[in-house]
Amino acid sequence: MIEFSVLGSGSKGNSAFLRINGYSFLFDCGLSCKQIELRLDRIGVNPSSIDAVFLSHEHDDHIRSIHTFSKRYKVPVITSEKTFKAGRLDEKGIKDTVFVESGKIFSQFKGVDIFFMPISHDAADPVGFVVYSGGIKFGLVTDLGYATELVSHELKDCNALVVEANHDPELLKLSNYPWELKQRIASRKGHLSNGDCAKLVERVVSDKTSYIVLAHLSEENNNPDIALMSVFRAIKGMPVSVDVAKQAEPTPIYSLDTVGSL
Repeated sequence: MIEFSVLGSGSKGNSAFLRINGYSFLFDCGLSCKQIELRLDRIGVNPSSIDAVFLSHEHDDHIRSIHTFSKRYKVPVITSEKTFKAGRLDEKGIKDTVFVESGKIFSQFKGVDIFFMPISHDAADPVGFVVYSGGIKFGLVTDLGYATELVSHELKDCNALVVEANHDPELLKLSNYPWELKQRIASRKGHLSNGDCAKLVERVVSDKTSYIVLAHLSEENNNPDIALMSVFRAIKGMPVSVDVAKQAEPTPIYSLDTVGSL
């Protein structure tokens, strides 16, 4: 069984909850500790039940409260050594850490394999995550400038997928962002556009896919309706639930009881 919720996603902070095979995880800790506690409570999860926090990369909107949350709840932090050093997590007093190499599988939780999938982003060692357990496959990937062949291959046939749809290129061009920032966002080490997200979804979606949640939408450079329409075209009428993660509140708990069922 798998249950998951995106607690918040966007440039102001990112965190997602996953319960699988009896374990409870957070992926990234970019909201304030108070907000993570409040949002876990809203979906009926006790913060003290979290077994580990996995970090995708060192940008502040992904690690903002990791030092507070991990110490308060005595939760191990699982990330790459490069991310740990780039985020200066040693200076924040984080001691309970497990290092995993990008491109490797973490298997210390019985019956759960978590692949640290290398992605293209302007960080020290950025990754997405693919989680396997009991025939269920869950993918989470945000903050990528483009989808590599590896990303497309590893995300294929996910039962549930959280994927970035950061910006609409035309809205980005017209925004008040500085030109250098616009270039960074649109680069191959920046963020995935709606169109590129749709192309990725088209490559990986299958009859095994039940849920797609669009994440890390820009509040200024995107519109949820535009992002949804792009992905709806890509799935071509397949019976897949498509939703948008918000910055200010958690999504509902999505649940898969058995592979391929809602």
